[in-house]
Amino acid sequence: MQQPRIHLYARVSTSDQTTDNQVLLAKQAGYVVEPKRIHTETISGTVPAMERPVFAKVVEKLEEGDMLVVAKLDRLGRNAADIDRTVEMLNDKGIRVVVLDLPVMEVTSAAGDLVRRMFAAFAQFERDQLVERTHAGLARAKEQGKALGRKDALLKHAEKHDMTLEAVQQEIRDKIANGATGRGLAKEYGVSAPTILKLVGKAAA
Repeated sequence: MQQPRIHLYARVSTSDQTTDNQVLLAKQAGYVVEPKRIHTETISGTVPAMERPVFAKVVEKLEEGDMLVVAKLDRLGRNAADIDRTVEMLNDKGIRVVVLDLPVMEVTSAAGDLVRRMFAAFAQFERDQLVERTHAGLARAKEQGKALGRKDALLKHAEKHDMTLEAVQQEIRDKIANGATGRGLAKEYGVSAPTILKLVGKAAA
């Protein structure tokens, strides 16, 4: 009888992260995975499982009796519903699915299925709460008249030098009047040349 093949899928969100720790976790848990069956991908966790190119290819390669190992539940989907679809699809194909950070690792077993659903629901709840708090915070900031988004570069310069924004703007106008160039001032104040020219244009208008 052929030995079941073990595949490891490891994902990170950004290129400055590494999947090494996920590979190490599998090894420490006793799963011996051949290098050719270690599949890594750099893609956001907000992308549904089957829209992740590497993950979709892994699923195509899996055969009945194989095992798929992942470090965390979010490697199997973007949210609780997506994880459910992924696990059910793999289970229907006869694939055993192991999630290393769960108390019952094999989520395609009866006990593991219950644990997976509970943990996925908790994770979804936490994400929803975070989104709700973020929206509430933005709404409060808007009500209080606070500017949202990136802070103006000139405002950063003003705060750093204990000046008002108006004082910095006037300082730039004075320097332009005394022969300074827009490019030189842009470099000095850490802004783009168009920002300086726009400021000068407003003064002339």
